[in-house]
Amino acid sequence: MSDNNQIKMPDGFDYQAFLSIDSTNKEAVRQIDLGATSGLWITAVEQTGGRGRGGREWVSKPGNLYCSLIYNSGKDLYSSSQLTFITSLAVRDTVSEFLKNDDIKCKWPNDVLVKGKKISGVLLETYSKGVKDPNFIIIGIGINISHHPDLALYEATHINHYSKGIFNHFEVFNILAQKMAFWIDKWQADGFAKIRNHWLENSKGLGEMITVRTANEEFIGRFIDLDSDGALKLEMDNEIKLIHSGDVFFRAKKEMK
Repeated sequence: MSDNNQIKMPDGFDYQAFLSIDSTNKEAVRQIDLGATSGLWITAVEQTGGRGRGGREWVSKPGNLYCSLIYNSGKDLYSSSQLTFITSLAVRDTVSEFLKNDDIKCKWPNDVLVKGKKISGVLLETYSKGVKDPNFIIIGIGINISHHPDLALYEATHINHYSKGIFNHFEVFNILAQKMAFWIDKWQADGFAKIRNHWLENSKGLGEMITVRTANEEFIGRFIDLDSDGALKLEMDNEIKLIHSGDVFFRAKKEMK
């Protein structure tokens, strides 16, 4: 285990830092079993078994930020899924602290893009030890800082590619912890409607034609909104289709003409 006095936690949060573990989400499960409570962050310099949404491998060499937050929202699991959008906003705000760039956007459901390229990964998982125990949400976050993986589905990038300085994972985690606390507090105080509005204001592709691939189907339509629970509203041939999970792909400008 490693510790660093550069980290300053917001009130109500704590953290444990590791040099190398299989994954911060798996370590979060182990910490819950050992009695950890809501508000504990797990960070690692590297992961040997990192993964992303859909079980995809997430390359986890040293130089980037790999972390997970154990959180009990006090809400049902359905409402807790809104943490996807809270996390996206926190990651977007974090990246914006290091890159003075107005092209940092949220991509449905949980990615953040810089100049259209993926700079982070988010994986939310639920965990409960028993019927009477709280349902924890484990929020896994990876932010590319000094390098990025070659992804099969999307182009990727990293913070130091665009920045004038060379930043490290301690600096980025410090900001992320503050931003997550801010957006969680806002959600708990004001509800999801304001979170949804902020997310839409910073979203990629709103009003444009997009392609959405689910596990078994592909849909092409205009991204017009999110519903009150965060599902993507896709306008297709004069009907509105709600999509609750899938991968979004943007059309090149020449395709849109």
